[in-house]
Amino acid sequence: MPESQAQALSARICDFILHWDVYRQAEKLYFYYPLGNEVSLLAVIRDALSENRQVAFPKVEGKDLEFYRIQTLEELSKGAFHVMEPAAAGRIPVRWEEALCFVPGVAFDRCGGRFGYGKGYYDRYFARHDCRKLAGCAYECQVTDRLPLDAWDRRMDVLVTENGILKTSHNHTIAEGKENQHV
Repeated sequence: MPESQAQALSARICDFILHWDVYRQAEKLYFYYPLGNEVSLLAVIRDALSENRQVAFPKVEGKDLEFYRIQTLEELSKGAFHVMEPAAAGRIPVRWEEALCFVPGVAFDRCGGRFGYGKGYYDRYFARHDCRKLAGCAYECQVTDRLPLDAWDRRMDVLVTENGILKTSHNHTIAEGKENQHV
C-alpha cells in the first residue's frame, strides 16, 4: 500500500476513534506505535496525551510484553524489532484491566480473530492480563470473514477500519459508523 494511501486511511480511522463514545469515556488507554504502513493512531495518541489521560505503550521484555505509562511521545525510542517502545528503567509496568487497548495485527476476522506477526507477544500478554475492551486496528483489506484460530487466541471486541467501528462476537458482527456509536 502506498504511504499516502496508508496515511489517508489512518486519518479516517482516527476520525472514527476520536468520535467514538467508548474512546471519549476511556481514562486508561493502551496504544502501539505504528511500524511501516500499520494503521497509525498518532492523532488519537496525541489527543489522549493532550487531555492528560493515562497512556501506555508495550515493550518487549524477553518473550513477554509489558505496558508502561508515558507522558509524551518523546519517551519512546527504538526497541525490539525496530518498534518504538518506552524505557523500562525505573518504571513499573501498568496492568490496567479497565483500559481500552488498541491492537495491531496482520489480519483480522469479523468475529474478532487476529493474526499477529507470529511471535505471540500480545497472545501471551492477554493470557496473563485482562483488558476491558480490545480494539483491533486494521485497513479493510486486512479483514476477512474467518481466520483459523487456536484456543489461546484472544478475540477482539471491536475492529476499527476506515469503514467504521465493528462490534464483533463469535456469532455476529454489527457495523457501527459515526452516527451510531453504541459499540
